[in-house]
Amino acid sequence: MRLCLAVSILIVLVMDDQVDAKILSECDAARELQRAKISRSLISNWVCLMESESGLNTQLVSGPKTASSYSYGILQINSAKWCARGRRGGVCNKRCEDFATDDIQEAIACAKIIVNQDGFKAWDGWLKKCKNKPLPNINDCEGV
Repeated sequence: MRLCLAVSILIVLVMDDQVDAKILSECDAARELQRAKISRSLISNWVCLMESESGLNTQLVSGPKTASSYSYGILQINSAKWCARGRRGGVCNKRCEDFATDDIQEAIACAKIIVNQDGFKAWDGWLKKCKNKPLPNINDCEGV
C-alpha cells in the first residue's frame, strides 16, 4: 500500500513538471525579443534559434553534453562557458537554472552576450536549421 502511494505521488510530481513547461508560439517569442530590445531585423533569426534549440520550450534542460555540461532554457545556454550550475558564474555570471524558466528575459540577456562574442554560430541548431535557410515570418504577429 505504501509503495503504491509513493509511486502515485511520484507520477503526479513528474506529470506536474511536464504540465508546467511552457511552449511559446513564434509570436510570443517575437514579442519577448522585442521587449528585450532585439532589433526587429534580427528577431526572425532569434525565433529560429529558439525553435531549433528548444522547440520554444522555456524550461528545457538537456545534457550531459561535452565536458559533462548541460544546456538550459529556450535558448539552451550551456554551462561549460556561459553560466554555472547551482551558483552564479560563467561569462554571464548567472545560475544556469535561472535560464530554464517561463520568464525568458534573463536568458535573452545572456544570449545577447553570446551573440556579441561569438555570433549565432555559437549554437549548432542555428547553423543547421537557420543559417541561409527560410526564417520564421513574424510579419503577422500583433505588437511586433
